Amino acid sequence: MNSIKELFLNKYDISDSSYDLLNSFMIEENKSKKELLIKEGEIHHYVYFIKVGAMRSYYINEDGKEVTHWFGFEGDIAASLGSFIQSKPSLENIELLEDSVVLKISKSKLLELYKTNIELANFGRKLAEQALLEMEEQILLTQFTDARSRYLKLIDKFPHILQRANLGHISSYLGITQVTLSRIRSEK
Repeated sequence: MNSIKELFLNKYDISDSSYDLLNSFMIEENKSKKELLIKEGEIHHYVYFIKVGAMRSYYINEDGKEVTHWFGFEGDIAASLGSFIQSKPSLENIELLEDSVVLKISKSKLLELYKTNIELANFGRKLAEQALLEMEEQILLTQFTDARSRYLKLIDKFPHILQRANLGHISSYLGITQVTLSRIRSEK
């Protein structure tokens, strides 16, 4: 497995020195499976980088059902953007799907780094752009593609997801029932 530094350098295209500076402000934490990293209704002032592990973001709909709208794995970033940016209570929960190790950095430290290091400021801009693109892609997939196409796109993006997330979470993410997901999977 790649180290977190290698993941950062490859995925986010930052220099060794900028990574080392960022890393000097991050705190490593071990988290347990099923733990909520971020809880709906609470204000969160941290961004988390997934060093090892898997997680999902979900909200509870008006029928009381969990709706998964994001999966994160090694090298990904987890945050409740509305809570982080606007200091408002989170609308979502971020749950660990397996025991995980995360690196966290506070909003104040991150903003301080953005002011003093142009490469890290650009890194932050790229993260925001990436989040917007992923949101747009998810909306377009949900509204304009069929269930099978959404499933195949998910497997292409996360080939290991069937081993790391349960079928209920995957079907919720795809906007289909578990029965439909089972049917699609059996059609191979």
